[in-house]
Amino acid sequence: MIKKTIFLILAFSPFFVMATTTTPTEGALSGAQGAATVAGNFLSDFWDFFDNDVPNFFERALSYVFEKIVLFKINAQIESMKLAWSISKNIIESFQVGSKIASAASGLPQDVKAALVDLRLFDGLNIIVQAFIARYVMRFF
Repeated sequence: MIKKTIFLILAFSPFFVMATTTTPTEGALSGAQGAATVAGNFLSDFWDFFDNDVPNFFERALSYVFEKIVLFKINAQIESMKLAWSISKNIIESFQVGSKIASAASGLPQDVKAALVDLRLFDGLNIIVQAFIARYVMRFF
């Protein structure tokens, strides 16, 4: 167990990352100047991480969360409209609007009734009443 822990500490320690691959013939600096260059590069990378990478991460995470919230809200609205329409359809069927309009129209004189049927006034009135019922139910959702 101790060997595994030591191996993991050495494997994930930053010592291997800080090693340089350049040789003195390739332009690597030695001595105090090389150490200052390595320290400066480390500090600039450290600053770049907190100045650019962390804000970019939070921006991407926040946009992901807002995207999921908006999609959830849209799907919830669609499903609530389906539910409201099914409820209003049941209410319309229980009110029997069409039969009540037909029974009210039976009391009219025959020529007036024929003219209103030709104008499709009863069908339009039925659609308007159904729309009002559906709108009333959909306001609850």
